[in-house]
Amino acid sequence: MPERKYDLVVLGATGYTGQYVAEEVGRIAEKQSSLTYAFAGRNKEKLEHTLETAQANTGLDLAKAEILVVDVNDEESLKKMAAQAKVVINCVGPYRYYGLKVVKACVEEGANHVDISGEPQYLEQAQLEYSEAAQKAGVHVVGSCGFDSIPADLGTTFLQQVFPGDVNSVEAVVTTDDDSEGKASINFTTMECAVLGLTHSKELKGLRKKLFTTQLPKPSFRPEPRGKLFYSDEAKRWCVPNMASDRSVVMRTQRILYEKEQMRPTQFQVYFGMTRFNAILSILFGILFYILTMISFTRSLLLKYPEFFTGGVVTRQGPKRSDLTGLKFLVVLTGKGWDKKLEDPAQQHTDPPNVTKTVKVKGPDPGYFGTAILVTQSALTILEEKDKLPQEGGVFPPGAAFLKTSLRQRLEEKGIHFTADE
Repeated sequence: MPERKYDLVVLGATGYTGQYVAEEVGRIAEKQSSLTYAFAGRNKEKLEHTLETAQANTGLDLAKAEILVVDVNDEESLKKMAAQAKVVINCVGPYRYYGLKVVKACVEEGANHVDISGEPQYLEQAQLEYSEAAQKAGVHVVGSCGFDSIPADLGTTFLQQVFPGDVNSVEAVVTTDDDSEGKASINFTTMECAVLGLTHSKELKGLRKKLFTTQLPKPSFRPEPRGKLFYSDEAKRWCVPNMASDRSVVMRTQRILYEKEQMRPTQFQVYFGMTRFNAILSILFGILFYILTMISFTRSLLLKYPEFFTGGVVTRQGPKRSDLTGLKFLVVLTGKGWDKKLEDPAQQHTDPPNVTKTVKVKGPDPGYFGTAILVTQSALTILEEKDKLPQEGGVFPPGAAFLKTSLRQRLEEKGIHFTADE
C-alpha cells in the first residue's frame, strides 16, 4: 500500500455513532503509538467538539488526532480525504444518499473502506458497481461492519467451522443477554434508514438479478417453517421476523464462499427474540410502521415526528450514554446439518439432517459501544492483515472478507465473545 498520512480516518465523526467510533480509535491509538488517524466531517467546530468530547469520555490526551473538513457532497473533497487514508471508516448515513459517493472516492484514490450500514440496497449496489474496479485498484470495501451484521455473519461462518459435518440451515435469534440492564432509545438516522429501505424494497429484485447471475445449489432439505410468532428453545425467547440486513449480508457471504472457496452454502433465517408480550407489541407496531411507510404523506409525518409515532423509542438526540452502559446483546445461532461432509459442495445429502449445534455471540450495547468496537477492529484487520483478505481487492460482506483473518480473535480480546455449545 502506498505511504499515506493516516492509517485510519473516521468520516462522519460528528454524528451520534461517529462519536463512539472516534473514541474507540483514540483508545486503540493509545495502545498503538505508531497509529496515525483523523476525524473527518463537514463542520470544523463540530469536529473540534467531537475531539473534546472524546478526550473527556476516554480520559485520554488525543493530541495526535487531526481534523479534516470533508463534504460528502463534494467529490473533490472526498477524493482529497481518501488519498490520505489507508482505511476510511465511513459513519455517514443514510448510506442510500451518501454511501456510494464515499465508496467511489475510496476506490479511485486507493483507500480501503469499511462502514456500519444496515441497508441492503446500498450494500449490494456497491458490490455490483465497484467490485471489479476495487479489485483492480487493490482496494477492499467491506460493508456492514457494525452490529449489522458482523455478529450474524461471522457467527454463521464460526458455526460452519465448528460443526462436525455440513451445515444445512442456520436460525439466528437477535436479542438482549440475560444480564443486560436498562433500555435505550434509538437514534433517528437508524429509523430513517429503515424507512427508506422499506420504501424502496421492491427495487432490490431487479438489482439482485444483475448481481447474482447464477443460482446456488438447491438444498434437498428445507428448515422447519416458522410463523410470525414462535418460541425458540435454543434462545429461550419468543421470536418475530427480523427484517434488517442480516439475512441479505449472510447470504452474500455464503454465495461468495461457495464460488471462491468451494464451501457449502447454508440456508439462513433471522429473528428478533423477546418476551411474548413484547413480541405481540412488535408485530402490531410492525404492521403500523409498514402502513405509515408505504403512504407518502404518513411517511413524511413519521420522519418529521419520530418521537410521537414511536412513543419516544426513536429520538433525534439519540440515547443517553448512561442508558447504554448496562446493555448487552446476544445472538443465538442454531445450525442443523449432518455429522459428515461431502467433498462436492454442490452435492446434496440424501438423509435428513441428524446434528444440531448452537453458537452464541455476546457483547456490549450493540448500537454504539459494540458497533464502535466491531467497525474499528474491522478497519485494523484490513490495515494489518490485508494479505489475508480475498483477492487483491473487491467489495465484500464481512464474513467473506475476514474469513482467514484474526478478526474474531481481536473481537474476543475486546469483549465480544463467540462460543459454541459442547
